Amino acid sequence: MMYMKRFFRLLGLFLASTMLCTACSPGATPDSDPAGDPAASGAAGNLIPSDTFPMFSNDIDYSRGGNIPESEDYLNYSAQKGFRHTFTDMVYHDAELAAVRLAEAGIFEKTDTFAPDETMNVQTFVTALLQLAGKAKGGEDEAEVKKLAKSTALAEDGVLGDYGAALTREQLAYLLDRACVDRENVSQYKLLVGDFAAIADSMKNSVLQCIGLGLLPCSESFSPQQAVTRAEAAQALYRLANPGMRLIPPYELGDAYADGTTTYLVKNTYEENPGGVQFGFWSNYNQQAFTFSQFGKRPIDRVDFHKWVSSETEKGHYQFGFSNSQNGHRLGSTVITNVDISANLEWNPYFQKSNIPAFYKQDITDPETRQAAKSFLYSYVQALLEALKGDVILSIDYEVDWQQNISGIDEESRRRAAIWGEWYVEACQVARDAAKQIGAADRLKLIIIYNNITDLHKLGVAQNEWMVKCGQASDYIGIDSYAMAQDKTDPSITLESMRYLINNFSFGKPVIMVENGLSTTEEGISEQTQADYFKNLFREFRFALGKGDFLNGNLAGYLVWCLKDEGGAGFGLFREDGSAKPAAAVVREGIDWLESCRQYNPSVLKKTENVISSSEIEVSVNSGTAYDKLTFVTEQTAGEKNLRIKLREQGSVYITVNGTYHYASTGMTTRHVIALPEGVKDGINVIDIYFGHDTTPFSQAVEAIDLK
Repeated sequence: MMYMKRFFRLLGLFLASTMLCTACSPGATPDSDPAGDPAASGAAGNLIPSDTFPMFSNDIDYSRGGNIPESEDYLNYSAQKGFRHTFTDMVYHDAELAAVRLAEAGIFEKTDTFAPDETMNVQTFVTALLQLAGKAKGGEDEAEVKKLAKSTALAEDGVLGDYGAALTREQLAYLLDRACVDRENVSQYKLLVGDFAAIADSMKNSVLQCIGLGLLPCSESFSPQQAVTRAEAAQALYRLANPGMRLIPPYELGDAYADGTTTYLVKNTYEENPGGVQFGFWSNYNQQAFTFSQFGKRPIDRVDFHKWVSSETEKGHYQFGFSNSQNGHRLGSTVITNVDISANLEWNPYFQKSNIPAFYKQDITDPETRQAAKSFLYSYVQALLEALKGDVILSIDYEVDWQQNISGIDEESRRRAAIWGEWYVEACQVARDAAKQIGAADRLKLIIIYNNITDLHKLGVAQNEWMVKCGQASDYIGIDSYAMAQDKTDPSITLESMRYLINNFSFGKPVIMVENGLSTTEEGISEQTQADYFKNLFREFRFALGKGDFLNGNLAGYLVWCLKDEGGAGFGLFREDGSAKPAAAVVREGIDWLESCRQYNPSVLKKTENVISSSEIEVSVNSGTAYDKLTFVTEQTAGEKNLRIKLREQGSVYITVNGTYHYASTGMTTRHVIALPEGVKDGINVIDIYFGHDTTPFSQAVEAIDLK
């Protein structure tokens, strides 16, 4: 019965959010500045009656999800899926989430199939839009629908023509625009609509509004007279009611745009989206450039595994190296690194080698060993922060349950858990003291990483006081989870592990899935099985991540283990020679889909300014999610080109061309020449330029940019 109650709660939350979205915007936001006459746009102070369009706000709640009810501290995800409606012809479809949620809200019928490729007529779409706004019940005849459309100012007489005819893409844009509060500076998107002239004059602005608001995707061919499919209609309606699901426009030129000009250079400043999901990888220590070439800019990067035993080969003398972390910074990522200190063969006989140097007693409770461990950690943290200068997420004694052999519910496991928990809390304080002493307390973030959900964890909070203390001492809660169901393509256990940890042991802290994957060298596991696992996982992410859904918007990050195969392990999305397994494309598509939504993208656009006339352009990078980038819009002929960038000080640069092709120049120099053998097309090209450095945060000046 609990599961059924949860289902109705989810449906109610969706309907409630819909009703919230149908109120006129209370005022302008960076993404919803009304254009023109305020009385015509729904801006604050207008006199539009409450029953008249525009009714849908552009406001987005960027905070993380809400608290999950204590009565539902664990929920079987497989059971949860059983209460979700399924259209058999929509599984894995880009519009599946929209179609299912709208059906659960009563906008579409809960039939076996959705017929995503069938066209939708004008009357059906207008009725659905009116239902979404609470102005129709459904089932109204054509005359009633027309009357409602007119009385609510949704559509003027004669504009839509025959209501029984197929809805065209320009009509779709017209209706969405009428329903939603406008925004400024949408004329810039003309540059990316190759057939803009073919759009009816009366609907041109509506098309641009829909692109700018993220209600419709932007493409070179808008095809204004093309009939709208049911899948396209579902996505448009869902984005309208849920601003967080709206698309991020391909660029923002702000006030720089002017008709007739085809070259622009603007600076876009981003800040962290607290409700976003940071997707990243373990990049095999130093493969960040390859990661970027395949997946674009990553906000977060898994790097080193430092060990006390390897760093202190002589008593009191330490050797540290952080080049791999610096590689992450050069590609603009915040790094997650690790230092292993206390695990030993006495506690875990499966270890190949103790993490405690041989000249100390192999027991973290021994006074001399403990003091030596604290001295080492103090020096390590200061060296790490001095080397990188920027934000670092540090794990102390990585993979707690495995390393310390404390996953069981026997007395000995619980004793070890309590002992290690005391050590971890003490170690966290040492690390923070070390950071504070060099003025870097705000740059050090600590993460505790658990292995899936163990039998000990399942005893709950009351029986795991050590987890409570460890969680309270940390800034992030991490989890390593792999495909563990009997059906290796089923990600339910991973999702359930995330939920259980979020509900019981996160204490309101951000949760990051630090490792997740499936090895193709495991017996009976093919490369296609691995791809199917990720295909199912990212499908479930679409249903699980939103507020009011399974994870309730509380997952802050997700990292794939790993980028490339190494040492025969087989977990890579790419083989050791760099060739792609089928899973690589699946993960790329899954990340692209989620990051295209404003709610899930880890960064939020804060400001846009025109810098094309500047002699020097100042840019700054604070973290993997808070940074400046330059957007270079230029008209070109297809062919090989060189992008040349001159910097005032040494640094790295990396670029994305037309949202598809990724190139990096990671050498620390003042002059960068990036050859573009592909990606430059005839006509308008958009090049996003990012900046990196060994250390973060940093500021840089760009003295010159050209493409020849």
